[in-house]
Amino acid sequence: MPLNLRLLQISDSALPISGYTHSWGLEAAIARGLVNNPETLERWTLNWLKTSLGPLEGVLCAESCRAALAQDIEGLARLNSIAAASILPPTIRRASREMGDQLLQLGQTWIWSAQGLAPILGTAAFATERWYHPVAFGLMGAVADAPVEEVLSAFLHQGALGMVGAGVRAIPVGHTHGQQVLAYLHEGIMSLVDSLVDRVPETIGSGSPYYEVLCDEQTRLYARMFRS
Repeated sequence: MPLNLRLLQISDSALPISGYTHSWGLEAAIARGLVNNPETLERWTLNWLKTSLGPLEGVLCAESCRAALAQDIEGLARLNSIAAASILPPTIRRASREMGDQLLQLGQTWIWSAQGLAPILGTAAFATERWYHPVAFGLMGAVADAPVEEVLSAFLHQGALGMVGAGVRAIPVGHTHGQQVLAYLHEGIMSLVDSLVDRVPETIGSGSPYYEVLCDEQTRLYARMFRS
């Protein structure tokens, strides 16, 4: 099976959807001294994937891909509503909404995705919808004709890459160490995909209150590099 270049494009860390402006709570963890080297960055990122991003946004992404493949427009709208209600830290919710909107705006300009998005985004139900990133990513993955498991893998890997990239800049750690951290995370990401790919929407939810506290705390840091 050939490499899915479309899936690679939507998971590119250089995609101009503002992801690089966010640390996803990492900046507050650094300020507290919880993350200060490659080892603690790896541990922080893996815990974040397992307790926050994966069981909430990862499941939303996989379900969104399935709904889009089935042309279930009502299902997509329901998943987007779940995202709006479930992504609790205000800065993270706002970031997800901005990134989702920008991803689909880009998708409407690309030759491979514009036609596939038109039947969904052109409906009255989505005329004024604000799209959250995991739902938009799952939709784009379906338009890219990628299997649900691959879409979820790409989504989680993109999340890990964004977190490690923020750590490279903010701790700081070298780019070589950053890539080593990412390599160490691969096994954990694939294990997480196996455990999440068949989860149903009723099980969606993260369980990391301390992470949410840090996300709120980040907005009150005396000096900060990131928006979240």
